[in-house]
Parts: sequence; structure tokens; C-alpha cells
Amino acid sequence: MLRDADELLAPAVAASCSALQLTDDHDAAVVRLAQRYAAQLDRAAELAAKADAIELDPDDRDGQLLLATLAAQVGAQQALATLGPKLLAALQALQATPAARARRKGGDGAGTGHPNRLQAMRDAR
Repeated sequence: MLRDADELLAPAVAASCSALQLTDDHDAAVVRLAQRYAAQLDRAAELAAKADAIELDPDDRDGQLLLATLAAQVGAQQALATLGPKLLAALQALQATPAARARRKGGDGAGTGHPNRLQAMRDAR
């Protein structure tokens, strides 16, 4: 089943890593992990769409149960809930999010570039 490339996470993660020039061998494992999470999320969405497209005889209770079980296991929402935070954590570790880059520059993570009060108190200690 074809999907619009703008909806896919894997190419977006690859583009982000490329734009940030994350080619250092020290980043390779986290880059691959982020790419794998993104690919799994894309695959789960594809499988969920295929499961939704299956039409069974309404009287086929075993088939209906099997399809419901399959849909529950590969549901895009479940995959996103499980892998989404892990993908975000991997991207943060790579400093591939605006908040991570702001923290690296001493900002508050909200993109303002101003240190937050907690960080200022830590720095004062």
C-alpha cells in the first residue's frame, strides 16, 4: 500500500540526521536506533492500514477474532504510543530536537535561548 512520503517518519529522521551532520562514529548506534524506531512506526501504520482493508464474512467469527487480534497487535496507535517516546529520546540524545539544541547552547529548551531559573540556580551553586 503506497503512502505519501510526507507521512513517513524514516525519511524525516534520515534527513534530520543528515542536516545535523551526525556522521561521527560515536553517534552511529543512536542514529541507527532512531532510524529503526522510525521504520517500525512506518511499518506498523502500513500493517494497520492493510488490516483495516481486509473484509471478512460477518458470520466468520474465528476470522473476525483473528483479524481483531491482528489489528490490536499492529495498530499504529499502539506502536506510536510505545515507540514514539523512544524515538523522541533517541533524537534528543542526538540533539536532533529544538529543545536539545537549546539546552546545549545553555537555553531553556523552549527555543528562547534564555537560561531557565532552575539552570541558573544550578549554575550559581
